[in-house]
Amino acid sequence: MLHQYIFDHYRAKQPQREVAFPRFDEVRSVLILFESDLIERNDTIKAIAQDLAQYDKDVVLWGYCPKKEITSPILPQLRIVGTKDYNIFGVPKQQLIADLQKRQYDLLIDLTQHQSLPLAYLAMYAKAHFKTGMAIQTGIHDLLISTPPQDTPLFLYQQIVKYLNMIKPC
Repeated sequence: MLHQYIFDHYRAKQPQREVAFPRFDEVRSVLILFESDLIERNDTIKAIAQDLAQYDKDVVLWGYCPKKEITSPILPQLRIVGTKDYNIFGVPKQQLIADLQKRQYDLLIDLTQHQSLPLAYLAMYAKAHFKTGMAIQTGIHDLLISTPPQDTPLFLYQQIVKYLNMIKPC
């Protein structure tokens, strides 16, 4: 409860950003946020990244794994963070935020399917023109998708791409 209160406080302090609904075919850079599995393999997420790469998208993956020691190396296109990257109140450390904000993205796809404040912070602090994800955390994303909780991240990704292709900006 305290962690949610602190998150809401930080979210309220965020400056308003200009939202630009993207034409999916014009999107060049995509940031994908996801819940990492405990062994940090994330085969489904890597398959999604490969699918986006076929559309000539530059894809960067950031995941959260609820453990202290992360064994995956930090790579330019893939980073998994853990509890060590957040303080005792659940707020990301300044270095993590700085690393996340080094790049500007055309689109953020949040594949989080459960309430996760660590990933909500990443979504909030990410520099993206348009943010989309599942309808579990309000006030961060520009487009919310509702799917049953038992659906996979792949299904959520397919739904997001489907709606981004259907909706054409003026």
